[in-house]
Amino acid sequence: MKDVLVIGGGPAGIAAAETLLSLGKNVTVFDSAPFVGGVPLELSCKGDIECTRCHVCMPRDAAARIRPSEELDVVPMANIQTVAFEGDAVKVTAKITPRYVRVDACTACGKCAAVCPVPGALVAPPHGSIPNAPYIDRELCAHFTSKKCEECAKVCPTQAINYKERSKEASAEARSVIIAAGLEPIDPSAVQHYGYGRLPDVVTSLDAERIISKYGELRKPSDGQKPKKLAIIQCVGSRTTKGGVEYCSKFCCKYGLRIARALVERVPDSQVDFLYMDLRTFEPRAEALSWIEGKKNFTISQGVAALIQKSASGKLAIRRATQGDATIEEGEYDMAVLSIGGQPRPETKILATHFSLPQDGFGFITGDDPKRRIFVAGSCKAPMDIEESFSDGQSIGMKAAASLEARQ
Repeated sequence: MKDVLVIGGGPAGIAAAETLLSLGKNVTVFDSAPFVGGVPLELSCKGDIECTRCHVCMPRDAAARIRPSEELDVVPMANIQTVAFEGDAVKVTAKITPRYVRVDACTACGKCAAVCPVPGALVAPPHGSIPNAPYIDRELCAHFTSKKCEECAKVCPTQAINYKERSKEASAEARSVIIAAGLEPIDPSAVQHYGYGRLPDVVTSLDAERIISKYGELRKPSDGQKPKKLAIIQCVGSRTTKGGVEYCSKFCCKYGLRIARALVERVPDSQVDFLYMDLRTFEPRAEALSWIEGKKNFTISQGVAALIQKSASGKLAIRRATQGDATIEEGEYDMAVLSIGGQPRPETKILATHFSLPQDGFGFITGDDPKRRIFVAGSCKAPMDIEESFSDGQSIGMKAAASLEARQ
């Protein structure tokens, strides 16, 4: 039996696991994703010149630190199926989706990814992820779609590729459980006047991060060229009753500004316009904006964008009301980045039901169950950025450890 089962391996889950391990506890982590580490694994560092405290490295570095621990078991691609309370323990079963790569045999040499003919079919492990082994996306892999390709298996020096792997069940028994299910990004497709999904050069902030992580710079999806003029639009899908959620997602302004800063510092001849509803950086405003001084290629202004459409020249025409709705302005841009918020994942409701925990009207879990040593950490209980979620995970890890000590 393990001391603690952590469900969710994002910033809060990783922080809780590291804290528990440091206190001499043994831990199992179940995560539904192929790599434990959460959304920060997809984000880019924004501090070329100096650290901008985007905290992307925080959970990555923690994951790298705890990966060698013999007191840690990590089970990725695990979806919780049943939960049972038996005496002083909790027994959880999960369905494990096939990875098609044997983690115990893989050396992360990268040869398989180098020969894969289908982009995205074989996903290499991001820096800091657990496990340090790729996985094969069955929906894209040519072996499963055409029954012919075996290029990755041919070059694998350790025969780690296993196309015959099937779903299986895993179970874990623990004296305490920490739920750290995190958030999922809001899909801005429902905000139809922004054209996301219809206009290729309208991307989300997460899309932009993925592009930067892949190429080392931002590129237009339509032609692969670097945008010369870019608009970053805040509060897309947040603080609205249409196509999103009614609350402030809390982290969007902070990360939107850091993306803007990285772009204007990396490409001095570009122009970035930052359009916001209300600037809520959750840090001193002057501190958040101090880097703007002397930047001629950056503007920041209050005024929500009302419409994005294709201009006569083939670029993006963005129409918006200025502060106070006094006038309507329209500008032409190469690319638009929609700064999106987050909302509880569908599995959060499932977990709350399994563990009989309360939820609010938005779907956040609102309470622990200390008597049964069930605790909730991170952004599945309220919107949080990486730093806050990580800190909350550390706090809940200590709380779970204390509850175990009290029962001994």
